[in-house]
Amino acid sequence: MNKLILEGNELFKGCGFPYYICGGFALELFLGKTMRSHSDLDISVFEENRKDVVELLLADGWSVYHRAKYQTQIFAADDPLVLDCRVIWAIKPGSPLRVKPLEGEENLYDFEIVEPQTEFNFIEIVVDTKDEDNFLLGKQLGGEKNISRALDKAILYKDGIPYMAPEVVLFLKAHPTYLTHEFHKEKTPGDFAAIIPVLPDESREWLKGALETAYPEGNYWISELEVEEND
Repeated sequence: MNKLILEGNELFKGCGFPYYICGGFALELFLGKTMRSHSDLDISVFEENRKDVVELLLADGWSVYHRAKYQTQIFAADDPLVLDCRVIWAIKPGSPLRVKPLEGEENLYDFEIVEPQTEFNFIEIVVDTKDEDNFLLGKQLGGEKNISRALDKAILYKDGIPYMAPEVVLFLKAHPTYLTHEFHKEKTPGDFAAIIPVLPDESREWLKGALETAYPEGNYWISELEVEEND
């Protein structure tokens, strides 16, 4: 198993709040093998634990940033900015994420990802939403569409390590940003192609239905799923 997954899980496993590996590493946990290089280790937490995760990271010596067009550094878990965070970046020296101050601005930083991640020195924390029983996906789309996945299906386990189910990862990766953005468009189709042939039927049906709800005007992956069904 990839050492970044193991080290990330080691940091979080005693934290006392829910967390799970997401993104490309979650797909690799599902497949049980390495697919490609990664720019960061993605770990998700829920909204109610934003302060908890910032406190954990700061206590472990990470530099923590609110991820937006420009980055703002967070120095305390009770910073009001934490309540608005949807994505948090945490880095240690040697990270592939380089941040530099914006000239003439206080506590605003530009950034560049300069190489694939090989050491445990860069975490992207994604803040997700749930109710008592369901993982809620409306906010990830920037809206309130009623798209959900039961928590016991949305979060799976491999060797005791929690990770986001592959159909949920692919649903999020189907966002136009991932399909067109220069940074993502090279790897996203490969992720889809690797997972779909081994995705269980129920998971595939959920993914197709979720995409049809999210993108009534159409989405490239809907037609790809229909081709898979016909094959």
